[in-house]
Amino acid sequence: MLGTYLFGLREGLEAGLIVFVLVAYLAGSGRRNAAGPVLAGAGAAVGVSLALGAALEFGPREPTPEARELIAGTLSIAAAALLTRTVFRTGRALRGPEDGTPGAGAEGSAPGAGTGNAASGAGTGAGDVTLGAGAGVSAVTAFLAVGREGPETAPFVWSSVRAASPSSAGGSFEPLTWVLLGLLTAALLGLLLHRVVVRTGPAGPSARTGGALLVMTAGVLASGVRDLQEARLLGGLADTAFDVSSAVPPDGWSGTFLGGALAFQPDPTVLQVTVWALYPVLALALFLSPIGSGPSARVKKQKATDEQAEGGASAGTTS
Repeated sequence: MLGTYLFGLREGLEAGLIVFVLVAYLAGSGRRNAAGPVLAGAGAAVGVSLALGAALEFGPREPTPEARELIAGTLSIAAAALLTRTVFRTGRALRGPEDGTPGAGAEGSAPGAGTGNAASGAGTGAGDVTLGAGAGVSAVTAFLAVGREGPETAPFVWSSVRAASPSSAGGSFEPLTWVLLGLLTAALLGLLLHRVVVRTGPAGPSARTGGALLVMTAGVLASGVRDLQEARLLGGLADTAFDVSSAVPPDGWSGTFLGGALAFQPDPTVLQVTVWALYPVLALALFLSPIGSGPSARVKKQKATDEQAEGGASAGTTS
């Protein structure tokens, strides 16, 4: 039953690590209230996946393997897009808008919020709207990150449930027990990683955590491309870039952890490797680039206008 346990561990790591690293990144960026929406989205994905898996396993018709791969690939690419958006928007909020002031997206970035004139009150309201929208995006991101594993994991879980049924020949709870233990182990490892990242400091690791999240997102995107190839929506499935299955067996410990953490496959296609290599290079270059952190021409013009108006008012007062 070791293979069943490693299956649950790998699938749990693929979904769980991203969720816990996302929570750690948002918390380190000042959005400590983001854990609730992220975990709610992940929980909703688990519920929906189990419900759909039960309907497919016990229903009259079973989808084709191509249909399952198409669903998984589409969800993976959508999850990668939202993960990228979340990392970039949160990073921009930390650096502040173009005038260099603290970003409204980071919680607690404006110590004086709630005091002052009506303008500051309006700004606070806008910040609340931004935080609310960010919470919704975080929940949807977690939903997709976990839900993309549903087409493969949920049917396997329900087939284990069916195998454990007393009505089945030689029914046993052993396969279900081992796959659940694998999922539980993945959840505990993800929680441990989250605690380690958060304890290194609330603001210090945010850039490193964001970079790690983008590297993990590269695996999600490449995995989605492979799923679409297996669904016959993209070509090149037969063009294998390399095959290290003998050195890193996918059903072994090394293949399980590499596959769970980085969505690594020992026999990737050329297109998959291309996406795997190009995405993190471009994403990390843009994420770490200082471009856009300085004042823009609009901000400079507005500042010059304000200084001119202040100078005119001072001159009038003096005269």
